[in-house]
Amino acid sequence: MPQLIVNADDFGYTPNINSAILEAHQKGIVTSTTVMVNMPYAAEGLEQALQQAPQLGIGVHINLTHGQPIMPAAEIPTLVDENGLFFLPDKLIAAANKFDGDELYQEIAAQIERFVNITGRAPTHLDSHYHMAFIHPLALEATLALADEYQLPMRENNLNVTDEELIQGLQFFMPYMPTEFILGLKQQLQAVYAKSPAPRYPASFENRYAAPNNTLGDLLNILTDTVFTRRPVEIMCHPGRQDDPLISNGEQKQRELNALMHPASREVIERMNIELISFAAFAEN
Repeated sequence: MPQLIVNADDFGYTPNINSAILEAHQKGIVTSTTVMVNMPYAAEGLEQALQQAPQLGIGVHINLTHGQPIMPAAEIPTLVDENGLFFLPDKLIAAANKFDGDELYQEIAAQIERFVNITGRAPTHLDSHYHMAFIHPLALEATLALADEYQLPMRENNLNVTDEELIQGLQFFMPYMPTEFILGLKQQLQAVYAKSPAPRYPASFENRYAAPNNTLGDLLNILTDTVFTRRPVEIMCHPGRQDDPLISNGEQKQRELNALMHPASREVIERMNIELISFAAFAEN
């Protein structure tokens, strides 16, 4: 039987995103989420999730681009701006050249530990906001080491793609990332993988539903044309609410929420005999 993980990113970002993800799990096809533990609404959201959605898989959405870090800013000076906040994506390319590997390790470890302290359990898996922990060589090295230390699976970071596909994928999230920078980055990331503990990627990663202006039809097409092998497939999504005052793309997030809860999505999954699971299925005992 083919298996599908539907992971909603950005839990903890805003109260409306928290409630939308919980609703998409309770009334729709979302099986998993990842939380930005450094954001102000993470703790209350996790408490709600543990009470209201015990079957929801919850991992850590490693965040190096938004808000205040878990570590004191003075202890990770290369990762933060003059206000003690992470560099926003448009400032990131220049700032990331100065990132310190030990500081990245400390902050990512602190985010995992914050999750454990709030929930009393290990996260189901690791992924990253804007994929930053997977595309910065030193951040990737720290993440791979910590995934090995905590015995956690990770979202698939597939470098076995053409240069054109890699450029298109990264510039979707960071359009200001130069093409020549991306091509050099690929070689650096491959070198990190060669010397680091082998990651556990239990699911292949399907990212097409992250595109802007997605519709219900797009989700149904992705569900029906995804090639299921022996490995499960993870679909990434970002549900939210149109009237969320803390974000600028509420209309897009509302469309995703509506599609994830639409009866047609469940009907396709049932017709194709797909089993909905979360990363909790791959926990190390």
